[in-house]
Order: sequence, then C-alpha cells, then structure tokens
Amino acid sequence: MGAPLKAAVSGGGGDSTVPPHRVGRLGGGVDSTSRKLAWPDCRNTRDLGGLPNGGGVTRSGLIVRSDNVSYLTPDGVMAMWNFGVTHVIDLRSESEVAKFPSPFAAPDYGPEYLHRPLVDDALAPDLAEVPSMSDRYLMMLERRQTGLGDIFKAMAQVDGPVVFHCYAGKDRTGLVAAMVLSLAGVHSDAIAADYAETDVHLADRYVEWLAATPPERLDAMRDELRCPPEWILGALDHLDHRWGGVEPYLLAGGVEPTEIDRLKEKLTS
Repeated sequence: MGAPLKAAVSGGGGDSTVPPHRVGRLGGGVDSTSRKLAWPDCRNTRDLGGLPNGGGVTRSGLIVRSDNVSYLTPDGVMAMWNFGVTHVIDLRSESEVAKFPSPFAAPDYGPEYLHRPLVDDALAPDLAEVPSMSDRYLMMLERRQTGLGDIFKAMAQVDGPVVFHCYAGKDRTGLVAAMVLSLAGVHSDAIAADYAETDVHLADRYVEWLAATPPERLDAMRDELRCPPEWILGALDHLDHRWGGVEPYLLAGGVEPTEIDRLKEKLTS
C-alpha cells in the first residue's frame, strides 16, 4: 500500500462507512460480541479497553493491538482513520520492515509511523534456535529490555489513539499487550483471555500458513501457531519473580516514572 491506496480511500472508492452495529468512542467499528475492531483485512485487531481491573474496566478507544497493518484494504484504512488513530508503532525487526515496508512510513500518509522493534536483527537468529515459544518470550524479556522500554516510552508519549502491531499480532504484540494490561491493573485471567483470543481470530490465517509450511517444519509450526494462556502468564510470572513486576522492569529499561503514570492514565482514568 502507498499513494495509490491513499488515493483510493480518499477518492471514495468502495463503501468507506464505519459498520453501524457498534461505534466506538472515537468512531471505530467494534464487533458487537467482543472488542474486535472491523478493520479489513486485518484479522487480529482489538481494543485494549473494556477489560476488568481494580477500578472497573480499562478505557476504550486509546490503545489498539493488531496484526500487520499492511493487510489493510482501503476500507480498512478508512476504518482506522475514522477510529482516530494518530500513531502506528511497528514492532517488527529491521529486516522485516526493509522487506515489507509499512504503508504508514510514507510521509503525509496519515498516522505518524514509529518503528520500535521488539525483536531486532541481532536477536532474531538466537531466538530462532529456542524451540519453545514460551522460552522465546523469556529471551525477549531478558535480551530486549531497553527495546521494550523504547516501545513503552513511545506509547506513553504520543497523544491520541495508538495502534501497535507485529506480523501476526500474536507473540510480540501479545507480550506488549499483556504488559500494558498488567500496568493498568487488569486481572490475570482477563489478560490470558485476551492473549488466547488470537487463536479465534487467526484461525483462517493459521490454515493458510500451515499449508505453505515445508513438511519438515510442520509439527513445529503447529506448536507455534497457538496461544495457550500459560505462555503469557509464564512471562508475567517471570517479570514478577525476576523484577518485581512490569513497572520495575520498565523503569530499569529506561522508562521514566512520569511515562509509566501517563501510560496507566491512558487506560484507567
């Protein structure tokens, strides 16, 4: 996507109206039975609002998790614009971005684009050697503390709704989402449920990806393409035991206390 897609959207090609079945606080269409956002052709996009925490529920319309926004059709881009997104945070590696640039990296395209890799090119080869996905999460936490700090600093500093994404919106995005929700005081069972919801939304993608997988990689791929709650809860337990929680971990990673407070306010005020 690039200038031709922007022209198609702004020029009125296709039906660009927000689905009327439910309209979010800032105008984005939300599935009536969940927090899933109707931004075609992304499949794994949802609002981090509406989840239970100690003071009620998290605020809607401010922080969104997603799979790769390069999947967006013109109608999907229009739905994202109508939601009011001001910033896109891309968690993919340098080589991923070079091979498949974000449409939002183009100047004057729309939301401001921020590239903040969770797994960088230096870590990727080592991560690929770890057979267990749950252990990969721990490696990300231990080896990319400053990188995660940069992601959370960016999220805290921006004004307006922000969407963060990787490729599938599953592992890197799932880890960041769980940490954001933990900061907001969301109950662990709700964090686990949000993480596991990816399996529902990506079921069709899983079939496509498995069909394209070489036979020798099929068993490993089947194991990777799932989101059991214990994987994400294990990562949060690791942060509790090793650092005393998400907040001390991020402070040690360079996030300022005022940035932590601002991020909490985004979802709890």
